[in-house]
Amino acid sequence: MDEFQKKQEDYQKHLDKIWRTAIHEAFGDEVPRSRSWSNPYDLADVLRYFMDGNYSYLTPDGHLPLMGVSIHEDGKRLLFDLSETGLLEMLLDRATFEYIEKEPIESFFLLDLKSMPPSGVYDEVRDNEQVVRVDGVDYDYSLAEHGIWEHDEEGNEIPLPDDAKTVLRLLNGKLLIVSKGSMWNHSNKTWAGIHATMSPAEIRVDIERVLERT
Repeated sequence: MDEFQKKQEDYQKHLDKIWRTAIHEAFGDEVPRSRSWSNPYDLADVLRYFMDGNYSYLTPDGHLPLMGVSIHEDGKRLLFDLSETGLLEMLLDRATFEYIEKEPIESFFLLDLKSMPPSGVYDEVRDNEQVVRVDGVDYDYSLAEHGIWEHDEEGNEIPLPDDAKTVLRLLNGKLLIVSKGSMWNHSNKTWAGIHATMSPAEIRVDIERVLERT
């Protein structure tokens, strides 16, 4: 085994430990084979243990690491931290956790989302939209690209406020959360958003079918 392979193996072990620890801290010694939530607060209480070593898959495609989770002040919308100033926003319908006992690192969360109305910033949107949010009001994302909030009376540029956030709003679809070390995250076939057409049980079957062959 060369040095590169050794580093890969050590990193995989590190990710495996992170996911196993998260599962134990979230559920204790008796981990459920499957569990579902419809209350965003209850879900956030569990997901906060999985905000390290994860990757999330969006609808229709795309993938992002999640750094933190909270609930919008309206008590309905889930907010995930993508960076210090970036958020991922969605409206939860139902979330399901599937525990893969043979290989816990393959355990996952699938979030089914309710349709969320567009912000109204853009004339036309499809599955998601990206906005800049200042004091609870959404604006065109181009503000973040240029960093300019407005101009004063003399025409001087005023930068965006320090508390401005960029928000990626998922208006429908599903969000899949897996470990970075999972086979799902290592397969090119899954990166095109196939999870959006599957149920938790179907994803589980696919994972277990592969594990049976290994």
